[in-house]
Amino acid sequence: MPVYNDPFRRRGLSQPRPSGTSDEVQRLIQAYQALQGKAEQLNTALTAKQRELEAKQREVASLTEAATQARRELEIKNEALHRQNADMKQMEAELVWARAGVQQQEKQEQNAKDAQAAEEISWRERYVRLQSELDSLRRRWEQRFATETANSRQEILRDMLPLADHLELAIQHGEALAEDEAKEYLRDIQATYQAFLNTLKRYGVTPIEAQGQPFDPNLHEAVGQIQEGDLPSGAVAQVVQTGYMDGDRLLRPARVLVRE
Repeated sequence: MPVYNDPFRRRGLSQPRPSGTSDEVQRLIQAYQALQGKAEQLNTALTAKQRELEAKQREVASLTEAATQARRELEIKNEALHRQNADMKQMEAELVWARAGVQQQEKQEQNAKDAQAAEEISWRERYVRLQSELDSLRRRWEQRFATETANSRQEILRDMLPLADHLELAIQHGEALAEDEAKEYLRDIQATYQAFLNTLKRYGVTPIEAQGQPFDPNLHEAVGQIQEGDLPSGAVAQVVQTGYMDGDRLLRPARVLVRE
């Protein structure tokens, strides 16, 4: 916690004894007390900001734990897919035996065409049916795995977005502060926010630039209308909550106020 340092105390000196008239002494004392009060207020504000940052760090840890849990669920799903692959291999082995039966049947046709005709048809039908079932099963598994993987990935990314919202709000609140310590705190928050955006970008997640753009219901969610500003009617006048894209897919729409 930053502490206001008394320059006289830090140098090991006692406070200077005022000289002159009693009014000048009184004004000096009042000015000194006002300076101490302002320093205490600044220390209190910085303490609150530090506690808020610690709360955000705990939230990051919670989101990390959620991501770990989701990764475990994906591992469980992968294990299930491995078991399904084993079933597929067993079916492929059965297809090999069926193909061998067809080949054997074709060799026997030369000696007993009439007697073996019905059995030959049975082998061919079984082979075609098994081949069709295997292709259909493979397509279903591939489609299901791709869908579940994409949904799980979006759930993890969507759970991480509130942290970006809180950091963005902290930056907006910190911009109103003028003290040097507060500006340093704001730079730290901005660096954390930018690092988090860079992490999202590595996973293909980018923010939607909505300010001043024409309202697009596919990307924006209107929460109200305002009349102020020089923007044309139907344009986004203010972004209430930033939206994000996951590659070409919408991860979360931007919540905006639209110019009437």
